[in-house]
Amino acid sequence: MKSLMPSALAGLLTLGLVSQSSALMFNQSRIQDSGYWTSMELSLGEERYFRASNLSDYPDTAFSVFFVPDDCRPQLELRVEMGEVSARNETIEASQGAMRVDRAPRHDSEVTLTRERGDSGGYASFQTSDIYRLLHEMRVGDVLRLKMDNDEEPWYLGFHLAGASAALDRAARMCRESLPSEDEGEKEVPEDFFDD
Repeated sequence: MKSLMPSALAGLLTLGLVSQSSALMFNQSRIQDSGYWTSMELSLGEERYFRASNLSDYPDTAFSVFFVPDDCRPQLELRVEMGEVSARNETIEASQGAMRVDRAPRHDSEVTLTRERGDSGGYASFQTSDIYRLLHEMRVGDVLRLKMDNDEEPWYLGFHLAGASAALDRAARMCRESLPSEDEGEKEVPEDFFDD
């Protein structure tokens, strides 16, 4: 992977900020493989996240979709193993990025590059305006291609999507199932019957 990455981008990825999705600090459970993709639950104390990831295409790089309880809105993240543990948390904004499934229209994206203290990964978080359209394309497509621009030259990655639909559906379902039901939020207590 490092041979695919221009030195300027590698320099940027040596910076970072605390990312709520850092898998290295979280316990992994309910792991299920599906083609090139894997779905799982991540937990640390009371915090829980649900993830669908392509861990198969590159030995030191993973593309993940996280579903975060509260609203279960998906978040997109690329993790690159940097081979050196970061001594501090930092972040830097990159130039534009883009994602494209097969020949579907491209999804332009803002990209935030981060590193976490105590973590050997560099993270790129993608924010795109039509994330649900992109996820639909990932469910039915063959390859997700990523492009990240920097001052020197862009770099590209491709992730196979076989198994993505099942992994995405499972991670999203686990997230929704973790939310308290409306009935739980409105439980009656004995005092309620005497307040008039």
